[in-house]
Amino acid sequence: MKIAVLGDKDTALGFRLAGAHEVYSFEDTPLEIERLRNKLRELIERGDVGIILITERFAQRVEIPEVTLPIILQVPDKSGSRFGEEAIKEIVRRAIGVELKR
Repeated sequence: MKIAVLGDKDTALGFRLAGAHEVYSFEDTPLEIERLRNKLRELIERGDVGIILITERFAQRVEIPEVTLPIILQVPDKSGSRFGEEAIKEIVRRAIGVELKR
């Protein structure tokens, strides 16, 4: 199964360097957001993609469908998380059943 990343150019570069299988970079313009929507639909329909990482900023601009596979995860971009630390802790607690503490 492949990992695909959808994000801005800086986030995309980081994941490319980290060895993600497929990385797609988008700008924050209406045309680019439409391209992002189309790419997200395409990746969901493919059978070889297991995880899709999308930046929180872009995830708020497109509708993320409820699917079992691939797993779609929102990641912070270079500006940091838009959810805040407490929301991230809750997401992790629900996902893996472990509460994170500092």
